[in-house]
Amino acid sequence: MNFETTFPLRYWLNSGIRTAERQEVEWNLFSSGVEARRFPAIAPRFISRRIAKRRSRGSVGFEGYQTASDYAWALTLRLAIRRAKHSRASAVLLISDEAIFHPNFRSLVAAVDIPEDWGIFFFGAVHGKQAVPISPGVVRSSQVIHSAAFAIRETHYDEFLAALEGHHGDDPLAMSSPQERMTALQETIPSYACFPNLAWIGVGDEKKVEEDDILYLKGGSQKSHPLLVEETFAGIMGAQAAEPGRISPKLGLLFLTRGDVNHPEIWREFIGQSPEVRVFSHPKDPGAIQGGFLENTAITDIHETAWGSISLVQAALSLLLEALKDPQLTHFVLLSESCVPAIPLPEMLRQLRLDPKSRFHWNTLENARDLQLERAAQLPVVPSGCWRFQSQWWLLDRMAAEWVTSVDYTSDFAAMQHPEEAYFSTVLSLLGYPLEDRAINKAITWTKWKKGHGSPEGFSDVGAETITRIVSSSAWFARKFLTNSNIGSWGLHRS
Repeated sequence: MNFETTFPLRYWLNSGIRTAERQEVEWNLFSSGVEARRFPAIAPRFISRRIAKRRSRGSVGFEGYQTASDYAWALTLRLAIRRAKHSRASAVLLISDEAIFHPNFRSLVAAVDIPEDWGIFFFGAVHGKQAVPISPGVVRSSQVIHSAAFAIRETHYDEFLAALEGHHGDDPLAMSSPQERMTALQETIPSYACFPNLAWIGVGDEKKVEEDDILYLKGGSQKSHPLLVEETFAGIMGAQAAEPGRISPKLGLLFLTRGDVNHPEIWREFIGQSPEVRVFSHPKDPGAIQGGFLENTAITDIHETAWGSISLVQAALSLLLEALKDPQLTHFVLLSESCVPAIPLPEMLRQLRLDPKSRFHWNTLENARDLQLERAAQLPVVPSGCWRFQSQWWLLDRMAAEWVTSVDYTSDFAAMQHPEEAYFSTVLSLLGYPLEDRAINKAITWTKWKKGHGSPEGFSDVGAETITRIVSSSAWFARKFLTNSNIGSWGLHRS
């Protein structure tokens, strides 16, 4: 869609009293590439005296609303819609002064194919009922109960104005909130929404998502009705919702190696604990896996890999794409030849059954190290808010795996040093995937890095101190264990 053509009139609503929100939304609009004019909102305190006079005469509420805030917000919306009507604008976009837009908003919204019959379009929403996927990034909504940014088409201006006017007595809309009245309009007006959300209300550092008045999670997903959200995601991908406690996880082990694994006996014992696992490999030397643990597991799409180059990303993507051909696999973990499992397979499957989210550690640009900042500077086309720096070793659920393989960004990241430590999480963010809400930000593979070096420490003689660190990390795998290591004697992989 052409954003400016589809929504020629764009207002963000602010009373002027909320100066902090005004500065924040101005910066967020600018950084997201959204041009909009401020529309003066009505502050509730300006009508409080009038409310007091009416109540002194025995009246309940004000102009059909229970509170001054409800009436002030409804009046603000009516004034903005009236101005749009008088301006003969084909549509008006109304933005809350608390709204946050996705950092890659312009690219994502340009890819949206808005249905021709749209009457209301939500750039982000809290859904009260199941939304129906229509096209990539768009769902048909029937009960949006909150939105930080939504548009109205001119053919429906009058319906909105009528719904937001005062209603009294036995009128079904009497004393209902502005949002309830707008929700009722969705029964007759074709309504659509971006999914995942491209606009939402930020939680803020001083708030916790557990608080009752929080509507959205950190990554912009709605907080309420989590299963409904899962079902919508599943509908987009043509799959079943991964309901915690009810899924039957099946794990794909993706080995990116030079040859065979360093400890084949550990891996044979490990996968022997459950049939719910498949092994795939991308060996640098395919001949070296003959007769080993990885024999007959090599994929056909092999890349000539080099340390710190985009070839490592291409190899990992090839592993993912091959593993995704098995519709029974629910999760995928990237491993090296020096990795070993740090907990038994049944325990991994139990934890995935209870919480099926992806698992790996990442940092944003705000808390990135100097070296990561230098690498990000090599790709100025990536919006700063989309950068995520993750470990090369990750565990992805099927949803994230299908998402990250849907678009090939390897040519863009080829100019970056060590793209394997940023590609997967950054691409998920670029594509609008709410990583903060749908992944556990915790390392899946334990590694001890050498001080002052850019490489991990290799272990041969593993002592109790190292084992204690691995166990206390709660990681599911560990590296880097040499072929002569005694790691197997500790039995971390055994039930």
